[in-house]
Amino acid sequence: MARPALIDHAALIKTATLVAARLGPAGMSIAAVSKEAGIPTGSIYHRLPSRDALLAEIWLSATERFHGIVLPQISTIASEADAVECALSTPRFARSDHAAAAVLSSHRREEFIKPEAPEEYRTRAAKHAAEMRDAIAEAATRLFPADSRGKEKLAVAVIGIPLGAVRVFLPQAVPPQEIDQTIAAAVRAALRV
Repeated sequence: MARPALIDHAALIKTATLVAARLGPAGMSIAAVSKEAGIPTGSIYHRLPSRDALLAEIWLSATERFHGIVLPQISTIASEADAVECALSTPRFARSDHAAAAVLSSHRREEFIKPEAPEEYRTRAAKHAAEMRDAIAEAATRLFPADSRGKEKLAVAVIGIPLGAVRVFLPQAVPPQEIDQTIAAAVRAALRV
C-alpha cells in the first residue's frame, strides 16, 4: 500500500509561490520550499523532477490564475468603463493573491521558465502569452475599430498602467485600495488620447 501524500500538487505550488515571492526565483530552493511546507525534499522531487520544473510550475500557475480573471474581462470589453474594470483586475488580484502577483509583476517569465526547461512548460507559457495578445487585439478591434493604434492604446490601458501601479508596491507591500482611483483615471486618459 502506498503512503499517503504529505501535500497535494496545488498546495505545493502555493507554498513554493510564497517562497519565490519572498526570495525571488534565484533564491528559491527546494530546501526552502521543503522547510516552508514542512515536508521532506523527497516529497517535492516525487512530484516534480527538478528545481527548474518547480520554478516553471510557479510561473504558470500564477499566470493561469491571473488569466482566469482578466481574459474573460478583456474578451467582453466594449466600452471605456469595461476597460477600466478590466484594468482594476490587476490591483484586485494583487490584493487577493499577493504572492502570485509578486511573482508575475516583479520578475520576468524567463527567470522562471528557463530556455532549457522542458518543452511542455515553454509551450504552455507561449500559449498564455498568445492568448493575451489575441484577446487584446480582438478587444481593440471592438473598442477602436477605426484607430490603427487601438491595440497599443488598449494594451497600455489594461496592462501597462495597472502593472506599473502595482509594481510600486510589490513585492514588499500589497497595493492599497486607494490606488484603484489613480489607475482608473490613468486608464480613461490613455483611452482618450
